[in-house]
Amino acid sequence: MTQIQSNSHKNTAFKLSEQVKATLHTKGYSFLFNYSDYEYYKKQAKRAFNKAQAIADLFIQDNTTQKSDYNGYIF
Repeated sequence: MTQIQSNSHKNTAFKLSEQVKATLHTKGYSFLFNYSDYEYYKKQAKRAFNKAQAIADLFIQDNTTQKSDYNGYIF
């Protein structure tokens, strides 16, 4: 008898919410993410080609007063 292994832990990177979090993190706005706004922006970006990017852009556009995490760093 063989055991069935679950690969559900491998599917998290393909979730749209995880892609949005990753996009916000690379841009330095990871603190903006919350699920209530995510659901709202998801409905607005349902026709977008790249939904994760469109939702991340909506997060950033609606929070223009917030500074990026990278704002204090000197490059």
